Amino acid sequence: MATAAPARPPADASTSDDSLLRGLLWAAEPAPEEIRALAIEDLALLGDPRALDPLAAFIWDPNPRIQQAALRAVALFQHRRAEEILGNVVRHPRLPDALKIQALSGLLYQRTATARRVVQDVAADSRVGYAVQNAARSVASQWEAAPAATP
Repeated sequence: MATAAPARPPADASTSDDSLLRGLLWAAEPAPEEIRALAIEDLALLGDPRALDPLAAFIWDPNPRIQQAALRAVALFQHRRAEEILGNVVRHPRLPDALKIQALSGLLYQRTATARRVVQDVAADSRVGYAVQNAARSVASQWEAAPAATP
């Protein structure tokens, strides 16, 4: 009587896990900021949404270059969690306006009705400051010119 071989995960799943782990380690290593920034941006190239929560944590790094790299990486994901992170950045009272403006641009890529609502709310909210409000208006006008959003 033949016995079935034990089930193994697909080879590409293991490679994907290894790549994600390596990318996270390089991004968190105490290394020159250029290396960390590249590793953070490379996490987006993997396309693995499991990287989104660690990327969100890098937005709080004290180095502005690391913050920007993390936000660029998050914005490259078209995923509900990426949209949530971008919206949280835009609404956070203590993050710099430059990050909020970058997050607004990332929301345009999400192409969802909820992302559009966040942009419209910020465009109408005078508490966010002129630069952020103006950026939201600019993103909203780009949305009008783009194809219809999905739910």
